[in-house]
Amino acid sequence: MAFIEYNAARGGLRPGSAKLTKTHLILSPDLVDKISSYNIQVAYDPDTENLRLKPVESGGLKISGGKLQSKGFCNYFLIKKKGLFDAKWDDDEKAIYVLLKSSN
Repeated sequence: MAFIEYNAARGGLRPGSAKLTKTHLILSPDLVDKISSYNIQVAYDPDTENLRLKPVESGGLKISGGKLQSKGFCNYFLIKKKGLFDAKWDDDEKAIYVLLKSSN
């Protein structure tokens, strides 16, 4: 049996998840470990309702403690959803995809 530890410092997010609040996008620790940069480019596909978070050398948003400021891009992309969502790492794209259609 595999145990998953609860980490109160990260909001206790389960692996492969992201939490979108009024002001932040919080990534689970396993996803944060895969990001190789402190700068993140945010893109949105309105048809599939997926956010793409891709590490970039410069520019983008700063990630700190597994959190990104979300208010600006949520307003820009007209994203009204909040809550816990599935997220996955894509090795080919070197990006995290947050699936906003699949609310948990």
